[in-house]
Amino acid sequence: MLQTRPTSGSFFILMTKTVREQFQLEIEGAGLPFVAFCIALNLSAGQLAAALKLPIYLDSVGTVLVAVLCGPWSAISAGVISNVLASAFGNPAMVFFAPVAAVIGGFTGFIASHGWFRRWYIVPLGGILQGVIAAIASAPIAAYLFSGVMLAGTDVLVLYFRSVGNTLLQSVFFQGLSSDPVDKTITYILVFLLCRNLPIRLLQRFRGGNNLPHNKAMDRSYAL
Repeated sequence: MLQTRPTSGSFFILMTKTVREQFQLEIEGAGLPFVAFCIALNLSAGQLAAALKLPIYLDSVGTVLVAVLCGPWSAISAGVISNVLASAFGNPAMVFFAPVAAVIGGFTGFIASHGWFRRWYIVPLGGILQGVIAAIASAPIAAYLFSGVMLAGTDVLVLYFRSVGNTLLQSVFFQGLSSDPVDKTITYILVFLLCRNLPIRLLQRFRGGNNLPHNKAMDRSYAL
């Protein structure tokens, strides 16, 4: 009896269905309103950092929160929607960095599911690694679309690296390596401290409750 191999089209349909089902699981119950709250948190924190001309962004705190407590697909959605809304609310450049927000949400959701937020001493390492990845992903966008000028506090770093003889792409990349790991490490630590101090009853409402430091009471409640 002949066996047919799945075509590329059927594989794509299967993957799409799997992603959709996973996303629906992540936003069950308290997940959906929590994603909406975290989108607003991204916008507020990002605007505050921009207004104060800080050399960091703080615009992915909500995305990381969703990644830890809900999962990667909802975090990707939160990050992308945040950038689109930030673009509509006065910063048109942000929509072009939506792929970077997706990378942040997906990567954080992945490492959170593998226990990186269960031990405090691994959290900063995850933030540094995330910062390097974000710098790599964002450098070509900032350099080729905006000439490295983002009207933010980080522009000072770009000007400095240009002044010492680096190319535009190198200057933007070095700026990212200078600020992104710091920004993401601060973000990761803030999220870790916040999640660690949430009541167990609240954590039980999210799929990512087990991504956090183990608590015997929580383990028993999940076993019920």
